[in-house]
Amino acid sequence: MNLQPVKSRFGIVGNSPGLERALATAVRVAPADITVLVRGESGTGKEALPKIIHHNSARKHGTYIDRKSTRLNSSHANISY
Repeated sequence: MNLQPVKSRFGIVGNSPGLERALATAVRVAPADITVLVRGESGTGKEALPKIIHHNSARKHGTYIDRKSTRLNSSHANISY
């Protein structure tokens, strides 16, 4: 899969296997009507993946709402299923 157009559009620089896998996964899940949770270390650029998913989804013409887990209150952090 050629990910260069995605990288260019979203200003992503790098070619590591982990980055390539994350981008390919984002593009692959975008057409599905599912909820996606993006997790990772602070400062790794996670905010780009939901934008990529939204841009490549059927909802791309709708409003993109950024929901960061840091905005959740502490009561959400202790939920067990």
